[in-house]
Amino acid sequence: MERGTMSIAGRTALISACLNNSPIYQMSVYLAPKTISDKIGKIRRTFFWQGGGTKRKYHLVKWAKICKSKKGGPGIKNLRKMNVSLLSKWWWKLEQEEGLWQEIVKAKYLKNKTIFSVSHKNTDSAIWSDLLKVKELYLQGRSIRMNNGQKTRFWSDPWLYDKPIHNIAPVLFILCEQNDASVADVKSGRVLISFRRWLTSELQTCWDMILSDVHNAEISESDDIILWKLEKNCKFSVKSLYNALTSSDAGPSHKVIRKGKVTHIRLFGD
Repeated sequence: MERGTMSIAGRTALISACLNNSPIYQMSVYLAPKTISDKIGKIRRTFFWQGGGTKRKYHLVKWAKICKSKKGGPGIKNLRKMNVSLLSKWWWKLEQEEGLWQEIVKAKYLKNKTIFSVSHKNTDSAIWSDLLKVKELYLQGRSIRMNNGQKTRFWSDPWLYDKPIHNIAPVLFILCEQNDASVADVKSGRVLISFRRWLTSELQTCWDMILSDVHNAEISESDDIILWKLEKNCKFSVKSLYNALTSSDAGPSHKVIRKGKVTHIRLFGD
Protein backbone atom coordinates (compact mmCIF):
# COMPACT_ATOMS: atom_id res chain seq x y z
CA MET A 1 0.00 0.00 0.00
CA GLU A 2 1.28 3.41 -0.91
CA ARG A 3 0.50 6.72 0.64
CA GLY A 4 -1.05 9.37 -1.54
CA THR A 5 -3.28 12.36 -1.16
CA MET A 6 -7.02 12.59 -0.96
CA SER A 7 -9.06 15.74 -0.65
CA ILE A 8 -11.45 16.31 2.21
CA ALA A 9 -14.16 16.23 -0.45
CA GLY A 10 -13.11 12.67 -1.26
CA ARG A 11 -13.28 11.62 2.35
CA THR A 12 -16.60 13.36 2.73
CA ALA A 13 -17.97 11.41 -0.23
CA LEU A 14 -16.82 8.13 1.29
CA ILE A 15 -18.31 8.96 4.67
CA SER A 16 -21.61 9.97 3.06
CA ALA A 17 -21.74 6.85 0.88
CA CYS A 18 -20.84 4.36 3.61
CA LEU A 19 -20.93 5.58 7.19
CA ASN A 20 -23.93 7.88 6.60
CA ASN A 21 -26.12 5.77 4.33
CA SER A 22 -25.63 2.37 5.97
CA PRO A 23 -27.64 3.13 9.14
CA ILE A 24 -30.20 5.42 7.45
CA TYR A 25 -32.83 2.70 6.94
CA GLN A 26 -32.74 1.66 10.59
CA MET A 27 -32.73 5.29 11.71
CA SER A 28 -35.86 6.01 9.68
CA VAL A 29 -37.72 3.46 11.84
CA TYR A 30 -35.93 3.29 15.21
CA LEU A 31 -34.31 5.86 17.46
CA ALA A 32 -30.74 4.61 17.76
CA PRO A 33 -29.28 4.55 21.28
CA LYS A 34 -27.00 7.51 21.91
CA THR A 35 -24.07 5.17 22.58
CA ILE A 36 -24.41 3.70 19.08
CA SER A 37 -24.63 7.15 17.46
CA ASP A 38 -21.57 8.26 19.42
CA LYS A 39 -19.54 5.21 18.37
CA ILE A 40 -20.35 5.70 14.69
CA GLY A 41 -19.63 9.40 15.07
CA LYS A 42 -16.20 8.66 16.53
CA ILE A 43 -15.37 6.36 13.60
CA ARG A 44 -16.41 9.04 11.12
CA ARG A 45 -14.44 11.79 12.87
CA THR A 46 -11.33 9.64 12.97
CA PHE A 47 -11.56 8.79 9.28
CA PHE A 48 -12.33 12.39 8.32
CA TRP A 49 -9.16 13.71 9.93
CA GLN A 50 -6.82 10.69 9.79
CA GLY A 51 -7.98 8.73 6.76
CA GLY A 52 -6.69 5.17 6.88
CA GLY A 53 -3.58 6.14 8.81
CA THR A 54 -2.90 5.31 12.44
CA LYS A 55 -1.20 8.59 13.32
CA ARG A 56 -3.47 10.87 15.33
CA LYS A 57 -4.32 14.19 13.68
CA TYR A 58 -5.60 17.45 15.09
CA HIS A 59 -9.32 18.09 14.67
CA LEU A 60 -9.14 21.59 13.22
CA VAL A 61 -12.88 22.36 13.12
CA LYS A 62 -15.70 21.49 15.49
CA TRP A 63 -17.58 18.42 14.30
CA ALA A 64 -20.89 20.25 14.76
CA LYS A 65 -19.86 22.73 12.05
CA ILE A 66 -18.79 19.93 9.72
CA CYS A 67 -22.25 18.38 10.14
CA LYS A 68 -24.03 21.49 8.89
CA SER A 69 -25.79 21.47 5.53
CA LYS A 70 -23.68 21.91 2.38
CA LYS A 71 -24.33 25.66 2.37
CA GLY A 72 -22.36 25.98 5.62
CA GLY A 73 -20.16 22.87 5.71
CA PRO A 74 -19.04 19.73 3.90
CA GLY A 75 -22.48 18.14 4.29
CA ILE A 76 -21.64 15.22 6.56
CA LYS A 77 -24.70 14.48 8.66
CA ASN A 78 -25.02 14.48 12.43
CA LEU A 79 -26.52 11.01 12.76
CA ARG A 80 -28.42 11.74 15.95
CA LYS A 81 -30.13 14.81 14.52
CA MET A 82 -30.75 13.09 11.20
CA ASN A 83 -32.28 10.15 13.10
CA VAL A 84 -34.70 12.48 14.89
CA SER A 85 -35.56 14.29 11.66
CA LEU A 86 -36.32 11.04 9.84
CA LEU A 87 -38.59 9.77 12.62
CA SER A 88 -40.47 13.08 12.79
CA LYS A 89 -41.62 12.56 9.22
CA TRP A 90 -43.86 9.72 10.40
CA TRP A 91 -45.89 12.15 12.51
CA TRP A 92 -46.45 14.33 9.45
CA LYS A 93 -47.54 11.29 7.43
CA LEU A 94 -49.85 10.21 10.23
CA GLU A 95 -51.59 13.59 10.29
CA GLN A 96 -51.55 14.43 6.60
CA GLU A 97 -51.84 11.18 4.68
CA GLU A 98 -54.27 8.28 4.57
CA GLY A 99 -53.43 4.60 4.24
CA LEU A 100 -53.62 1.21 5.86
CA TRP A 101 -50.85 1.80 8.37
CA GLN A 102 -52.37 5.12 9.43
CA GLU A 103 -55.68 3.36 10.09
CA ILE A 104 -53.95 0.66 12.13
CA VAL A 105 -51.94 3.16 14.20
CA LYS A 106 -54.96 5.36 14.88
CA ALA A 107 -57.08 2.36 15.90
CA LYS A 108 -54.40 0.86 18.15
CA TYR A 109 -52.73 3.89 19.73
CA LEU A 110 -54.77 7.04 19.15
CA LYS A 111 -58.38 5.87 19.24
CA ASN A 112 -60.20 9.09 20.21
CA LYS A 113 -57.02 10.95 21.16
CA THR A 114 -55.04 13.56 19.25
CA ILE A 115 -51.32 13.14 18.61
CA PHE A 116 -50.50 15.76 21.25
CA SER A 117 -52.57 14.07 23.97
CA VAL A 118 -51.37 10.49 23.43
CA SER A 119 -48.76 9.26 25.93
CA HIS A 120 -46.47 6.28 26.37
CA LYS A 121 -47.81 2.97 27.69
CA ASN A 122 -45.98 -0.18 28.74
CA THR A 123 -47.75 -2.11 25.98
CA ASP A 124 -46.46 0.17 23.21
CA SER A 125 -44.31 -1.35 20.47
CA ALA A 126 -40.64 -0.35 20.18
CA ILE A 127 -41.31 1.67 17.03
CA TRP A 128 -44.22 3.60 18.55
CA SER A 129 -42.22 4.26 21.72
CA ASP A 130 -39.42 5.77 19.65
CA LEU A 131 -41.87 7.95 17.72
CA LEU A 132 -43.26 9.29 21.00
CA LYS A 133 -39.75 10.36 22.01
CA VAL A 134 -39.52 12.76 19.04
CA LYS A 135 -43.16 13.91 19.10
CA GLU A 136 -42.55 17.15 20.99
CA LEU A 137 -39.82 18.15 18.56
CA TYR A 138 -42.18 17.59 15.63
CA LEU A 139 -44.89 19.66 17.33
CA GLN A 140 -42.46 22.59 17.66
CA GLY A 141 -42.17 22.81 13.87
CA ARG A 142 -45.85 22.11 13.28
CA SER A 143 -48.31 24.94 12.80
CA ILE A 144 -52.04 24.92 12.19
CA ARG A 145 -54.78 26.88 10.49
CA MET A 146 -57.74 26.34 12.76
CA ASN A 147 -61.21 25.51 11.48
CA ASN A 148 -63.06 23.00 13.69
CA GLY A 149 -60.35 22.99 16.37
CA GLN A 150 -60.02 19.22 16.64
CA LYS A 151 -56.29 19.22 15.88
CA THR A 152 -55.56 22.58 17.49
CA ARG A 153 -53.97 22.63 20.93
CA PHE A 154 -55.90 24.89 23.30
CA TRP A 155 -52.85 26.05 25.26
CA SER A 156 -49.94 25.60 22.84
CA ASP A 157 -51.18 26.81 19.43
CA PRO A 158 -51.66 30.53 18.63
CA TRP A 159 -55.35 30.18 17.72
CA LEU A 160 -56.97 32.76 20.02
CA TYR A 161 -54.26 35.41 20.17
CA ASP A 162 -51.10 36.09 18.20
CA LYS A 163 -49.26 33.97 20.77
CA PRO A 164 -50.21 30.65 22.41
CA ILE A 165 -52.23 30.98 25.60
CA HIS A 166 -49.51 29.26 27.61
CA ASN A 167 -47.15 32.14 26.69
CA ILE A 168 -49.69 34.77 27.71
CA ALA A 169 -50.73 33.04 30.96
CA PRO A 170 -47.85 30.68 31.88
CA VAL A 171 -48.92 30.25 35.51
CA LEU A 172 -52.38 29.12 34.47
CA PHE A 173 -50.83 26.64 32.07
CA ILE A 174 -48.62 25.20 34.81
CA LEU A 175 -51.57 24.84 37.18
CA CYS A 176 -53.91 23.42 34.54
CA GLU A 177 -54.70 19.69 34.68
CA GLN A 178 -55.67 19.46 30.99
CA ASN A 179 -52.56 20.79 29.22
CA ASP A 180 -53.18 18.65 26.13
CA ALA A 181 -56.81 19.59 25.53
CA SER A 182 -57.86 20.58 22.01
CA VAL A 183 -59.84 23.68 21.16
CA ALA A 184 -62.78 21.56 20.01
CA ASP A 185 -62.85 19.68 23.33
CA VAL A 186 -62.92 22.89 25.36
CA LYS A 187 -65.41 24.70 23.12
CA SER A 188 -67.80 21.75 23.08
CA GLY A 189 -67.58 21.18 26.82
CA ARG A 190 -66.19 17.64 26.47
CA VAL A 191 -63.22 18.80 28.52
CA LEU A 192 -63.68 21.12 31.49
CA ILE A 193 -60.52 23.02 32.35
CA SER A 194 -59.60 22.63 36.01
CA PHE A 195 -56.62 23.70 38.10
CA ARG A 196 -54.58 22.01 40.82
CA ARG A 197 -55.31 24.74 43.37
CA TRP A 198 -57.54 27.71 43.91
CA LEU A 199 -56.70 30.67 41.72
CA THR A 200 -55.78 34.01 43.19
CA SER A 201 -58.02 36.94 42.31
CA GLU A 202 -55.51 38.12 39.72
CA LEU A 203 -55.28 34.69 38.08
CA GLN A 204 -59.04 34.25 38.20
CA THR A 205 -59.55 37.58 36.47
CA CYS A 206 -57.06 36.56 33.78
CA TRP A 207 -58.79 33.20 33.31
CA ASP A 208 -62.23 34.81 33.10
CA MET A 209 -60.99 37.12 30.33
CA ILE A 210 -59.56 34.17 28.40
CA LEU A 211 -62.80 32.20 28.82
CA SER A 212 -64.76 35.18 27.49
CA ASP A 213 -62.55 35.36 24.41
CA VAL A 214 -62.82 31.58 23.95
CA HIS A 215 -66.61 31.78 24.10
CA ASN A 216 -66.66 34.53 21.44
CA ALA A 217 -64.23 32.74 19.13
CA GLU A 218 -65.90 31.12 16.13
CA ILE A 219 -65.05 27.72 14.71
CA SER A 220 -66.20 26.10 11.48
CA GLU A 221 -67.08 22.54 10.50
CA SER A 222 -64.18 21.96 8.11
CA ASP A 223 -61.02 20.18 9.25
CA ASP A 224 -58.03 22.00 10.64
CA ILE A 225 -55.16 22.46 8.19
CA ILE A 226 -51.74 21.26 9.34
CA LEU A 227 -48.77 23.38 8.22
CA TRP A 228 -45.00 23.10 8.58
CA LYS A 229 -43.37 26.32 9.71
CA LEU A 230 -39.86 25.50 8.50
CA GLU A 231 -40.68 25.28 4.77
CA LYS A 232 -41.98 27.98 2.44
CA ASN A 233 -44.50 25.56 0.94
CA CYS A 234 -45.65 24.63 4.48
CA LYS A 235 -44.97 20.93 3.85
CA PHE A 236 -42.70 18.82 6.02
CA SER A 237 -39.23 17.89 4.83
CA VAL A 238 -36.49 16.05 6.68
CA LYS A 239 -33.98 18.58 5.37
CA SER A 240 -35.80 21.57 6.89
CA LEU A 241 -35.92 19.98 10.34
CA TYR A 242 -32.29 18.88 10.16
CA ASN A 243 -31.20 22.38 9.14
CA ALA A 244 -33.18 23.84 12.05
CA LEU A 245 -31.53 21.43 14.50
CA THR A 246 -28.06 22.36 13.24
CA SER A 247 -28.70 26.09 12.78
CA SER A 248 -27.09 26.94 16.12
CA ASP A 249 -23.81 25.49 14.86
CA ALA A 250 -23.23 28.62 12.77
CA GLY A 251 -19.77 29.40 11.56
CA PRO A 252 -17.75 30.63 8.59
CA SER A 253 -17.88 28.95 5.21
CA HIS A 254 -15.99 25.67 4.97
CA LYS A 255 -14.97 25.87 1.31
CA VAL A 256 -11.32 25.81 2.35
CA ILE A 257 -11.86 22.62 4.32
CA ARG A 258 -13.65 20.90 1.45
CA LYS A 259 -10.77 21.66 -0.95
CA GLY A 260 -7.93 20.86 1.44
CA LYS A 261 -5.51 18.03 0.67
CA VAL A 262 -4.65 15.36 3.25
CA THR A 263 -2.82 12.06 3.05
CA HIS A 264 -4.62 8.76 2.58
CA ILE A 265 -3.69 5.15 1.94
CA ARG A 266 -3.99 4.11 -1.70
CA LEU A 267 -5.43 0.59 -1.67
CA PHE A 268 -4.95 -0.27 -5.32
CA GLY A 269 -1.35 0.82 -5.93
CA ASP A 270 -0.36 3.08 -8.83
